[in-house]
Amino acid sequence: MKIEKFSMELYEDVINLWRKAGISAGSTDTREEIQRMLKRNPNLFLIGRVNEKIIGVVMGGFDGRRGYIHHLAVEPDYQKRRYGKMLIDELIARFHKMRVHKVHLFIEKYNKQVVDFYFNLGWDIRDDLIMMSYVPDKNLYKMRI
Repeated sequence: MKIEKFSMELYEDVINLWRKAGISAGSTDTREEIQRMLKRNPNLFLIGRVNEKIIGVVMGGFDGRRGYIHHLAVEPDYQKRRYGKMLIDELIARFHKMRVHKVHLFIEKYNKQVVDFYFNLGWDIRDDLIMMSYVPDKNLYKMRI
């Protein structure tokens, strides 16, 4: 797999891949919001290609202190071939070069397969935290686009 940086020309392909992989695209995944993320983190939004076909994607973020992983997805026909691990390893290497001390990600509780994937890569489940969210504009935030 060849790993390269995401560009906005690939937006529709990535949205479709997320949907195929079971990731819900919400109002934070519109073209405008993805452009904002890309502008802030241009070297952390990665795609993976096999024979020029996009088969994987991961969106990394950095807030100045910690790294975040969002929306790792691998095309269903290409899963279980270590492509997801390859994308994560590349993103972690980039975080390491940035001297990021800690990387976080969020998994919906029902998604045991994804929990197992990260657990097998050496990630730890935190039980000392409670995640909370606040939506300042209920008209802006939408679960699905």
